Amino acid sequence: MGWSITRFRGEEIIEIAVQMEEAGKMFYEKASQIAGDDKLKEMLSYLAQEEAKHIQDFSKLGEKLDYNFLPGETYPGEYEDYVRSLVTSHVFNINQVEDLLKDIKSDKDIIRLAVGFEKDTIVFFHEFKNMGNQAAQGVIEDLIREERGHIKKLSAILNNM
Repeated sequence: MGWSITRFRGEEIIEIAVQMEEAGKMFYEKASQIAGDDKLKEMLSYLAQEEAKHIQDFSKLGEKLDYNFLPGETYPGEYEDYVRSLVTSHVFNINQVEDLLKDIKSDKDIIRLAVGFEKDTIVFFHEFKNMGNQAAQGVIEDLIREERGHIKKLSAILNNM
């Protein structure tokens, strides 16, 4: 993928967000098949549906972005480097989902990975929010609240195990 945050194009950041959500959806679908706890299976299926909804939300969001976003940088390309590192270090890279699943030994492992994904997504969404106008920022803030809710629900299941 050849994207540049310093010459930001809205469809590029939408593409990144969609890929992250697709990877999360894939993980949740596959993890629900190997989870042992029924409540966890139900939660993972719900989260897969939420990720599918987020994919649709991002597709609609493109028209609300500020296509003239100019990040404050101390050197040329600093912001792009930062966002690239957020994306590449993200827990769920779509190409690594199968490898993550192979390393799962317990339901607790599934929850820890899922919480990590949700946290990474919140960090990315906060950066993404900076690039939008007020309407886009409102939508992204709603998505951030949803991700926080996912963390609470996953943590509740983990605490009851």
